[in-house]
Amino acid sequence: MKPMLRALCLFACMFTVVGCASSGGDFSRQSFTYSGEKRTYAVYKPKDYSPRKAYPTILFLHGLFESGNDGEANTKVGIGPAIAKHPEWFNCVVVFAQTSSSWRDDEQLPLALATLDDAQKHYAIDPNRVVVTGLSTGGHAVWKLGAEHPERFAALAPLCAYSDYDDVNRLTHYPIWAFHNRYDMFVMSSSTDGMCEKINDAGGNARKTIYTAIGHDCWDRAYDDQKFALWLQNQHR
Repeated sequence: MKPMLRALCLFACMFTVVGCASSGGDFSRQSFTYSGEKRTYAVYKPKDYSPRKAYPTILFLHGLFESGNDGEANTKVGIGPAIAKHPEWFNCVVVFAQTSSSWRDDEQLPLALATLDDAQKHYAIDPNRVVVTGLSTGGHAVWKLGAEHPERFAALAPLCAYSDYDDVNRLTHYPIWAFHNRYDMFVMSSSTDGMCEKINDAGGNARKTIYTAIGHDCWDRAYDDQKFALWLQNQHR
């Protein structure tokens, strides 16, 4: 490859997550029809992906500002940049669902499941090792999906999530690892404190990591933790 072309390729990969093969694995877009509308999502496959092997899978739910239907914005914040930075940590499939609205809207939750269903048609996903994680409004949806669909998920990992106290008793069978910044001014950390406390009081298994940091963004630090990345992939239903 000529030096100028090589430089342009490296520059492009610095700013584009989807489709950047230099990450070690492969990000690609997929489309399917949902409620009569074409929906786009993204999927990450590990470097040595084989369709003959069933992979642990992470369903990722973005925050409010990554909404849309391009299958790209939802890879730029949260777990996507961590995968691009540390592809060797993620020997799994990652499905990036995307809503044009907000995951706090319960009517959008079936879209997340429909996205996972479509991904299972095209990728070697182990149905007993699917974990759902998400941030902010996507974190709230983690609680809701976990409560409503215990047959689909092996574990839950909500980040800076709004609380869902009404569903506590339906979350006690899951391994849970929740994250929050103590001084989050958008979603109070008491939401995660309260959820974990109530789930554990009800006999559940909720672990939390509360960073002594200011702001809403706990996700960069959380997803950039190898222990958390491996935990996501080691859960079984």
